[in-house]
Amino acid sequence: ITNYLQTPTDLVTRAHAHDLHAHQSQFDFEVHSYTFRNENKYLHFNFSQDPYVEFEYWINTMGIDGLFTDFPGSLHRYQEWTFSSSDELDEDKLL
Repeated sequence: ITNYLQTPTDLVTRAHAHDLHAHQSQFDFEVHSYTFRNENKYLHFNFSQDPYVEFEYWINTMGIDGLFTDFPGSLHRYQEWTFSSSDELDEDKLL
């Protein structure tokens, strides 16, 4: 086991593109990843072991809709740093 990411797949893209609404219109399916942690042994070298860079990658590059973390304070701080002051604060923008 290494702390480097393997080649990413298109799972998130395929999940978002799949027409689940046609089958289950009362549900809104989203992709959530787990479990993000701040300890060095769990942080990927690809992100210089920086949890904020890792959040940025998974949320904005890979396109996940949300995530689970053992360190909610770090995720909250990331959201504060990346939240545009011109956006209205609403719960839909928070993970």
